[in-house]
Amino acid sequence: MILATNVLFALAALFTGTWRKWREFYDTILLVSFWNVFYNFICHDYMTWKFHPEILLAHKQADLLNTFVLLPSTTLLYLRFFPLRQGLGRQLVYYFAWVAGYSALEGIWLLVGVISYERGWTLWWSVAFYFVMFAVILLHDRRKGWALTICGVCVVLLIAHFDVPLRK
Repeated sequence: MILATNVLFALAALFTGTWRKWREFYDTILLVSFWNVFYNFICHDYMTWKFHPEILLAHKQADLLNTFVLLPSTTLLYLRFFPLRQGLGRQLVYYFAWVAGYSALEGIWLLVGVISYERGWTLWWSVAFYFVMFAVILLHDRRKGWALTICGVCVVLLIAHFDVPLRK
């Protein structure tokens, strides 16, 4: 299921011509992928969610695939088609649609058992995370300093809330 999701997002980015815009959004793609790698580094022995083996993919492979295919494709598609000149109402609908879509996708992953949660993480934490993630993606494209500040604050708050040990 994770492999299929990655393939679908990559194909959507390819067939819409979005991949041709990668240079325009490169720094935001790096930001999103960096934070996913950072999570895996910091929480290596203290995961709050885990991917379970499926065809060709165990947790590490699934997460690497998401880091280098799903998240960049998502960032490209989200930013490329964001309705900048269509009014706040349309922008909010677009934003909420992405949050709802990503939340639903993770809910499906949870139902079929390709992802599970640990240490107090729940689907509701993921939904809250997606609200922040999609706002930060857009903000980073326009105001990098603010986006980085928000990311740093969120990381500190999540590490504190989930008691992530920073020393072995």
